[in-house]
Amino acid sequence: MLISNTYRFIFIKTVKTAGTSIEVDLSKIMGDGDTVTPILPAEEGHVPRNYKFQLRRGQQVAQGAFYNHMPAAEVRSIVGPRIFDSYFKFTVEREPVSKCISHYSMLKNSPLHNKKTEALSWEDYVENGRFPVDHGKYLDADGTLLVDRIIKYETLNDDLRSIAGELGFAFPGVTAQAKSGFREAIAVTPAQRQRIYEAFRISLGFTGYRL
Repeated sequence: MLISNTYRFIFIKTVKTAGTSIEVDLSKIMGDGDTVTPILPAEEGHVPRNYKFQLRRGQQVAQGAFYNHMPAAEVRSIVGPRIFDSYFKFTVEREPVSKCISHYSMLKNSPLHNKKTEALSWEDYVENGRFPVDHGKYLDADGTLLVDRIIKYETLNDDLRSIAGELGFAFPGVTAQAKSGFREAIAVTPAQRQRIYEAFRISLGFTGYRL
């Protein structure tokens, strides 16, 4: 998750949408006073900063920290509506089946994630239904969209360059390859595709992906 006071934007990070790579590259244009949350494993060129905070509520002072994959509603509760509403907020989504294949491949092949899932089959993954559904990251509890733009993974660089131009900084495109190299080729049946799209039905109303 990123908060740029320099360029007045907030990046809400979703799962399996090149979010870590985006953070690595965008963090390079962030100012010393901007917020960059830690990522694991650490990536070269990514320097976390200003992610710890104090909140004063009356006579009470609470300490906390912004964190990776933090929902927009939680960010808003910390920075306050004045900053949240005035900053440009964006996130990334991905075609649901492609997103699930990437998620499954990570669970099976990534040494950081496969301690109990190394032998997981695609069929069992779909049957379990624990998909990377992320609408809770960018909708509030009432289903209201909290970000200004949901860009698509499939047009990631074009969309990011467009946003950078609007905000006033140069961005050549995503160059980092964080957490890559785990994806498998999966044959997806029509029934599996239908099950996945049903799980993503809420986000589909905002992303425009269609079965």
